[in-house]
Amino acid sequence: MKFIVPIFLLSVFVTAPAQAQILDKLPEIDIPDAINKLDEKLEEALEKPKDYSHLPPAAEREARLKDLFRKLKKEDDADTANLVAEEIWAVWLDSGSASVDLVLRRATAADRAGNKELARRLYDNVTTLEPDYAEGWSRSGRLAFEEEDYDRAVVEITKALIIEPRHFYALWTLGNLLENLNRRDEALAAYQEAHAVYPAMKTVKERMELLESYVAGDVL
Repeated sequence: MKFIVPIFLLSVFVTAPAQAQILDKLPEIDIPDAINKLDEKLEEALEKPKDYSHLPPAAEREARLKDLFRKLKKEDDADTANLVAEEIWAVWLDSGSASVDLVLRRATAADRAGNKELARRLYDNVTTLEPDYAEGWSRSGRLAFEEEDYDRAVVEITKALIIEPRHFYALWTLGNLLENLNRRDEALAAYQEAHAVYPAMKTVKERMELLESYVAGDVL
């Protein structure tokens, strides 16, 4: 079956005999095959929501995270990437225990309100109740960093990253911490790890680029 170009274009600019010659010279295209290939490209561009319901809870959680991290790594638009990051955080915030989730939310609220003492007690409760919960260690470690308790911050952020090596916020905190300890090469490595996971994260990219310049000897 021949591919038919818009005839109105030919009729405007080309005489009838010339039209026939042009159409005869057009290459033959398998229209159904071309449509199938187009459909495949559209499916790649517009990924269909995946069904994880057949998986057990732990496998479902990891499958969701793998797909979300794959999207996060490919996304270069900051706003869209932020939405993907929020989806990842929604998974991270589910510890599997309703009571632990509640304590973590209260700790975060206290932290944001400036009540660091209450936040510390609540984060300690979270990490005691769920020692394998990366988000608890990450948030507790961030608070320790803000309290300038750097020894504790190193320990807790390391625990978070052992449990969840893709935790871009824990990597960001680790970079901040290492910078404060004047260990710029190691801070740069932490930011590079975070950037590899979440390329559109602006704050990480800015610190990474600055430290790259420093390491190269371009800035103080």
